[in-house]
Amino acid sequence: MAPVAAAQSAISISKKGFVPADSLFKLVYVPVEVPPGIAEIRVREIYSNQGKNVLNLGIYGPEGHRAGTTAGFRGWSGGAKTEFFLNAQEASTGYVPGKITPGLWHVLIYPSTILPTGIDWELAVTLVPGADKQGAFAVSPAPAAVNTKAGWYRGDLHMHTLHSDGKRTPRELVDEAAAQGLDFIVSTEHNTNSANLSWGKYAVPKLLIINGEEVTTTAFGHWNAVGLNPTTLVDWRYTPQDGAVTQCLAQVHADGGLAIINHPFYNKELANGFKFAVKDFDGIEVWNGKWDFLDEPALKWWDELLRAGTYKLAIAASDTHIAGPSDSRLGIPQTVVKATGLSRTGIVQGLKAGRAYLIAEPRISLAFTARAGSATAEIGERLFAAAGQTIQLAFSLVNAPAAVVTLCGDQGVIATENVVSAKPAGLRWTVKAGSTKYLRVEVRTPRGEMVALTNPIWLGE
Repeated sequence: MAPVAAAQSAISISKKGFVPADSLFKLVYVPVEVPPGIAEIRVREIYSNQGKNVLNLGIYGPEGHRAGTTAGFRGWSGGAKTEFFLNAQEASTGYVPGKITPGLWHVLIYPSTILPTGIDWELAVTLVPGADKQGAFAVSPAPAAVNTKAGWYRGDLHMHTLHSDGKRTPRELVDEAAAQGLDFIVSTEHNTNSANLSWGKYAVPKLLIINGEEVTTTAFGHWNAVGLNPTTLVDWRYTPQDGAVTQCLAQVHADGGLAIINHPFYNKELANGFKFAVKDFDGIEVWNGKWDFLDEPALKWWDELLRAGTYKLAIAASDTHIAGPSDSRLGIPQTVVKATGLSRTGIVQGLKAGRAYLIAEPRISLAFTARAGSATAEIGERLFAAAGQTIQLAFSLVNAPAAVVTLCGDQGVIATENVVSAKPAGLRWTVKAGSTKYLRVEVRTPRGEMVALTNPIWLGE
């Protein structure tokens, strides 16, 4: 729907300024006084050397705009948009519809790339008078459950639509997920909950849509909040030094959700770009899009944490932004989760327990179990066995290409086997209890590209 028409003369406001090159990642709040009787706000951003400079964009209402306060949040589009509108019934994607409350609003601009010459900027703000249309915006959340049947469910935990920097509508994303045969998807727009407020409009049978947010602190790394309530918004405006991330993680966990570190090595320095303390996060996205050299250090980091006794869930996700074939195509890679049912609670609890494996293609499936006497365990579970007791391991792989299967423990590689293409593989190994604290499996092509990866089976007396 189009923005509302002005019944009276609109109020035009121009705000101008300059961001010097030494102000990278610094937040600039531009105040805009909104008088009573305004039905719609429109904002257009103009700045120098757009494309080389990047000046992100968002807005907060008079309810509050300071870091740690999200009550006034009315939208964020980052660098994906240079203009937006919002009124009581509707808003640009990334923004939240609702009544235009009179008072002091703040447009947030945030430079994430600056040329040495800096950024000249202007905000053209239009305040449209009038009465609100009938029928205020209503939250329409996606159903929290599809079924209560226990099983393994395939999903993608990281993606974007027009509500942030993606190129699909929510409907297009849902239709593609259903066509791909995914069981669940997680909505993870950058620094906004606008998509989560309306997923119920696009829900289809057999597909679970889980609310989330990619908390994007550009200077310090990205992380996904997975399993949020539809109206929850997690703030991103803090540094590792001020300790605010602890409260944000508590907010996610209070919703029953998980905090997953995203693509930690995806930066030009090829170094770990995640600057927050890892201890309070629940997992790491070790596999982002098509497997490449940037995923190797993420896997190595996760493995080092495991060996040091710090368990974090490993996940794979597409981080998809566009439809169709690409290096980040929806559902490639994907995470397969054992859950008590296809529900937000079931999937999040399965992930939290580590009952998950990661695969490159939708058709691939695997199973990994350990047995000691009459006791058994599978991925994410713990097998109790006396020191020195023989543990029988069984691994099966279906619909995988020719590959090398590697059994790993806390001391490194335990065994390696070659698997023939297009033939179901059934492998058996034995280890002694006490020889390793956990067991996990990697499956790679002969060229080293990841095909599948499991979270650990834990061993303990």
